Amino acid sequence: MSETLTPAARLRQHFSSRVINQVRQLLDIWRRLPELQWSKQAMNDFILATEKLARFAQRFKAERHESIARDMLIILQQIRPGRSPNTAQLEQLNHHVLLLSQTALRHTDDDNADHLIPSKKPVYIALADTDNALTMAEQMQYFGLLPELKRTTHDFVESLQQRHPSAIVMDIDFGGQGAGIDLADRIQQSRDISLPIIFTYRSAAPTIVERLNAMRHGGVGMYPDTEVQLVIGHLEQLLDHSPQPPYKILVVDDSRAQATHAASVLNKAGMLSQVSNDPLQVLDALASFNPDLVLMDMYMPECNGMELAKVIRQQREHLNLPIIYLSGEDDRERQLEAMAEGGDDFLTKPVEPGHLLTTIRTRVERSRQLYRLISRDSLTGLLNHTHMLETLQDLLNRRGKRPLSFVMVDIDHFKNINDTHGHPVGDVVIKNLALFLRQNLRKSDPIGRYGGEEFAVVLQDADEQQAQIVMDKIRNNFSNLIHAGLRELKVTFSCGVAQSAGESAATLVERADQALYCAKRGGRNQVAMAGPPQAAADE
Repeated sequence: MSETLTPAARLRQHFSSRVINQVRQLLDIWRRLPELQWSKQAMNDFILATEKLARFAQRFKAERHESIARDMLIILQQIRPGRSPNTAQLEQLNHHVLLLSQTALRHTDDDNADHLIPSKKPVYIALADTDNALTMAEQMQYFGLLPELKRTTHDFVESLQQRHPSAIVMDIDFGGQGAGIDLADRIQQSRDISLPIIFTYRSAAPTIVERLNAMRHGGVGMYPDTEVQLVIGHLEQLLDHSPQPPYKILVVDDSRAQATHAASVLNKAGMLSQVSNDPLQVLDALASFNPDLVLMDMYMPECNGMELAKVIRQQREHLNLPIIYLSGEDDRERQLEAMAEGGDDFLTKPVEPGHLLTTIRTRVERSRQLYRLISRDSLTGLLNHTHMLETLQDLLNRRGKRPLSFVMVDIDHFKNINDTHGHPVGDVVIKNLALFLRQNLRKSDPIGRYGGEEFAVVLQDADEQQAQIVMDKIRNNFSNLIHAGLRELKVTFSCGVAQSAGESAATLVERADQALYCAKRGGRNQVAMAGPPQAAADE
């Protein structure tokens, strides 16, 4: 049942939407700046968008957004027109952009912190089965998406002429057998950039020919139309436009001129770079800068690149760090020898900037994918137990005076779900809760699978009461989800919330766990707060 908002609440919601929409426009421009080579026009557009955000935020009393925007304007004033930012400026701008993306994509900072801002553009749903279409639309709303049902081909085409969606979910037989793929063909022919389409099917799995045709006409995935959560999960990845942490590249070259040139090329591409002209200082640079990749000269005083790569590889934490040699060495045998000693690639100077950047992007992205596989739970994609606790400890070390709350989440009566419906359905429930938490929390809020049916969440800049409000809204909405197509299966969860009071990570986890136990003992399907630590409460 939807809540009725007061006029004041609706006004706050309207103001919040105006600010958030401006943030999104600014983020869109930011993502395009590197490919536009930080042109004068592109930078002017970005500055104007930042100024507009500062004005909106001041008018609507969004103090945090205003502060971030004005800090960005100070940095932007230091960049000469037509020039790209240097490494320090780029790092500062990236930091502020990430802060803005965190406020734009999840709950806001005011009293309505649990309110979700829907997608700017709708998702069109065109399914042959009306009941499945209604179910999919209903479930999408709980995940913060903005679905629009299209019952006929005419309705679909007419809507497309008026407004383009962010994505389309379409039955391959929408409008008749195989007609969905034919319709996709027609609508994509008139577009320079294809609309992403997730195709669904009702009966037998499509043939390879059907899958190829779907892919050629903008299809990015294909699922049974009953697998609603799989479709929503794919949409969540597809529509996630939050800025990724910039690539950090350590340039090791004794030639200052060549290192500076390489750093300039990297900065224009939106990458952060740090130069080390002394190979003997590389281990210190690795520890302080924590790069995603090392771009290394082959021949340097004191040691050569092969020797340095072997030393780097001997450090366990850098075992998978990509190393690319950038050298004038053109002897193929010597190049292969260097790669055998710890290098991942060898580029011969002079190298075309596009070739250099493509090689770096490929290597860094593969390295990040490998790290995600190592650090994340295979079923849910959330942080695994070990990395969740490491993340919590890191955030506690860096939080300063800002509030931070830790939340333990446990699915109610999970054993009964497995016993009644089977373990595959239990796995679906676990994956649904993981996706639901990702969709309803900020990108800055780490989420992990603590073990079995238990999850853990860190809410930054949230005290215990704020965390309780956020989690209670999520708990209430999650109870309305349909799992594995079983309308009779409604699942709830319980939460324990504890706000950090400066104690160790282990003690904070224990307090949240005790609060979770109280929620379970109190009847489940509720959020319990730990309150202040006992020692502090006794004083």
